[in-house]
Amino acid sequence: MSVSPEDDKALLENLRAEFGKKETMERLFHTVIPHLEQGKRTLVYILAQVDRIGHTAMEPFFLKSLYGPHYDRIILVTGQGEGAGYNPFILQCPGPEFVHVPTADPILPMLGFLDGGVHDLQLFHLCLASPQRVIRDFGRHATAGGDIRFFELPDTIRAIGEAFLKETGKPANAPFVVLHARDMSYLPEKAHHAFRCADIRSYEGAVRQFVDAGYWVFRLGDKGSVPLEGYGEQVVDLPHHPAYSQALDVFLSARCAFAFNQASGPEALVRAFGRPAATVNLVYELLRLPMKDDLLLFKHYLRARTGEPLSYVEILELGLPAIGKGEDFGTKGVVIRENSAEELEALAALMISRDQDGQAPETDVACLARFRDLGRSYEQKLLAAPEMQADNLDFYAYAHDFGQPAPSVLSRKGFLDRP
Repeated sequence: MSVSPEDDKALLENLRAEFGKKETMERLFHTVIPHLEQGKRTLVYILAQVDRIGHTAMEPFFLKSLYGPHYDRIILVTGQGEGAGYNPFILQCPGPEFVHVPTADPILPMLGFLDGGVHDLQLFHLCLASPQRVIRDFGRHATAGGDIRFFELPDTIRAIGEAFLKETGKPANAPFVVLHARDMSYLPEKAHHAFRCADIRSYEGAVRQFVDAGYWVFRLGDKGSVPLEGYGEQVVDLPHHPAYSQALDVFLSARCAFAFNQASGPEALVRAFGRPAATVNLVYELLRLPMKDDLLLFKHYLRARTGEPLSYVEILELGLPAIGKGEDFGTKGVVIRENSAEELEALAALMISRDQDGQAPETDVACLARFRDLGRSYEQKLLAAPEMQADNLDFYAYAHDFGQPAPSVLSRKGFLDRP
């Protein structure tokens, strides 16, 4: 069941009222004070969605780059953590300056949805910033040339991972790829996210290319995911492996040669460790921030009535990157189609070549410039829209140097050459 904008506004109003209460602030102080250290500049950040892998990886990574140079200690206040999307090992990785403080308080974690800037509370600074604000601020930080600070893999997680690799029989010198495709087995109640999903069975040709090139492939996901079948020992279906531990999601993301993933939780973990990636079956989103050299294979946007592909101009004019619910595409007369097996295989070949030979994919410079120019024009419209500013949605990643569209995207017939 989706939440209406009116419900969102009511929730934020209630949270602002809670933040203004003396007893709420007292509970926050009681939660934080035991973790303060004398003389250390401390920032407290409330991570509202610790039950989501993507947010647990993404927000601390962005905070590390935005605030790490200015504070000795960053305290992350979260809920207790539960459900399929909770991984307790992730918050061991941002770095020694981070302290994770879970609380059973029902209100404090929800304050992480508020935007209020950084408050000097004498004993510590409190950063009130919604996930959208943190993502947008990191985007602007990165485009301005700011330093990026990555996660650090703890020895305890490294030991678990290395023992697992030995158990699988992977040769010590064999590189490996992390594979992830989101399907509706994850958060099935969120049917409005179906447009983000993909069928792992269409990846077979790409997976076999990796194996033929000497890579092992570790598929991340959850136990409800469609099983991988018909492969040899070099393809490990991690969530269905008897020795699976959530620590392995972290270890493999940190140590892979590269990832072949989708815009869902694990891709944020790969990014936080600075590993190269190809993101496939990707939809256009305002606040999706791949790393500079990532390759991007977007899904196909078609007119529902005729099946004709939309040009990039049309995608932007319809405001499709700002849509977050599948049913809203139908309202605009648009359907989204997954990448074909052939597209996936072509991008797999490019990733192999880049990793093994240092061979960057050939890019049509003029087409890439056109793609960026169109994105910048779209972002100017976002910047001029008060409602987008208010929701921190006045930034468009693909107007900037966040990832590079795959050559097959830029060469799609009618994609860039329509007015």
